Amino acid sequence: MKKWKVLIEKSKHFLLVTLLIIFTFCYAMFQGGFVSWFVFFTVSPFLLYAFIFLLVREEILLVEREIEPSHIESGQSAKVTITVERKTRFPFAYMMMEELVNSESLVQSKVQGANAVMFVGFKKKFSWSYLLENMPRGEHRYLGVTIVFSDFFGWAKKSVSAKKEQVILIYPRVREMKYAALQTKFDAGSMMSPYSIVKDTSMAVGLREYVPGDRFSWIHWKSFAKTQTLQSKEFEDRQSQELMLVLNAKKSPLFEEKVELVASILQTIVDERGDISFVSAGAKTKVFPLIQGNKQLDQVMHHLAAIKSTENIKFQLRDQRAFKHVATMLYVTSEVSDELLHTLATMVKSCICFVVAEQSPIQTDLSKRYKQIQVVHVNPLDYYHLFTEVMKP
Repeated sequence: MKKWKVLIEKSKHFLLVTLLIIFTFCYAMFQGGFVSWFVFFTVSPFLLYAFIFLLVREEILLVEREIEPSHIESGQSAKVTITVERKTRFPFAYMMMEELVNSESLVQSKVQGANAVMFVGFKKKFSWSYLLENMPRGEHRYLGVTIVFSDFFGWAKKSVSAKKEQVILIYPRVREMKYAALQTKFDAGSMMSPYSIVKDTSMAVGLREYVPGDRFSWIHWKSFAKTQTLQSKEFEDRQSQELMLVLNAKKSPLFEEKVELVASILQTIVDERGDISFVSAGAKTKVFPLIQGNKQLDQVMHHLAAIKSTENIKFQLRDQRAFKHVATMLYVTSEVSDELLHTLATMVKSCICFVVAEQSPIQTDLSKRYKQIQVVHVNPLDYYHLFTEVMKP
């Protein structure tokens, strides 16, 4: 039964055109007269075109999709240009192209203008563009394209699909923040430093890739003479503690705001030549140790673009060997509880807990007891002065 349905579906247009040719010819033969033959000769070119249309076998040889700009942040727009090359030069009357997607956001944008009806004449290669507006953060996937060919009156139609998978990555929005150095502790006493980790430049322990902003005296000129690649000296840290940023990926109404805050903090610290590590605490713990340059930052931003919220958080700092000596943690969450404060107090010696919420969290007796934990309320709409607010006594 299914085979018959498929066969009927494929041949219904051919049967329709054939019957129209037979009916118009029979009408002219039996009716006679000028009017009937005029109708026959008027309709015949369109019927002949539809008949040849059904006999032509069309294929899609090439599908290319270009997205501009290449780096898109949440809330921004992107221009998508898709180029298609077909097999024949047969002039189809109408051609409707449609993107195949599996993203709800792309489905909505597809309704707004990602479908196009056009006449390309004898062209084998053609393109069309549309605009994606106000795209949300995430990983959106294109599956391919479907082209529906039609004659002048819709008597004959055929559909051709081509696979062309492509992922469009929408990064979290990075907001500008006024940078102020966080307090760092040295071997004896404490002081303010413009770097998250101050280095002892009297002893070089290795080489690393040059990062714009490194001091002129840090460049290793001998390796540059051999490899023609700039490398900077790596110095021993004067402190045994690291600054680490942790994102609590638990599901919440302000999850997107938490991701934007984390992205903004990382971008600001890296731009100021600071060293920071990042941990994404979700269903699985993802660790990015020592983010020093744009390459490491791009990896983190790629992760933040695709990250999804989860109900269960599995994260224990003591299980991460790379952070045994972490004493300063920046913990980003949307809610604070006594259980969370107790857990953070057992993990590190010092912690700044950023709570992204519309209203300031209520300080409990336990939060007052843990002096090493500083709870800071973050306005989800404005955190330009967040660093300076943290450093206030």
